[in-house]
Amino acid sequence: MVRPSPRNAVDSIRDQIFALLNKKKASFEIALKALSQCEAHIRNRMMVENIARECGLKLSRFLANDKLELYYDLKRGRHDMGYISKGWEDPGFRIGDLIVMEKLKEESFKANAYEILRFCATNGIVITVEEGKDTITLQMEGVIYSEGFNQDTFLKTLETLNECVEKVQDLIG
Repeated sequence: MVRPSPRNAVDSIRDQIFALLNKKKASFEIALKALSQCEAHIRNRMMVENIARECGLKLSRFLANDKLELYYDLKRGRHDMGYISKGWEDPGFRIGDLIVMEKLKEESFKANAYEILRFCATNGIVITVEEGKDTITLQMEGVIYSEGFNQDTFLKTLETLNECVEKVQDLIG
């Protein structure tokens, strides 16, 4: 079987994109915005994958949809390290983790909420609390703007996030 040359592959993809844009009768503005988002997605995904590899992290569970430009779970060896995500309109990347606790720990969380929020906020980590029927979920995130996203800022944000996760887990038991 003859494999298409890279040039033929580029031509083929380009032709398919043009055919789709022409079929949808997209305005120039819409077509340019869609193509710009596709280009940004490819660049951002490549950047995240390269930096994760340089940091010795494994990426899994890739996701992209109408809200998320990209999402990956992060692992170092067998250890979950959180996630990285970026929305289509976000100016940067979110490095985050979730803590799901049983309602039984609600009093412990409330008693330590001020210390938890102060510690995390001082370190640039935002916490969102969502109460479910049987659980309370803490979504913890640090943000890195696209212009500053590199190996050093990524590792520092991930390290800070993990310090906050450990602090929360220690305080709520």
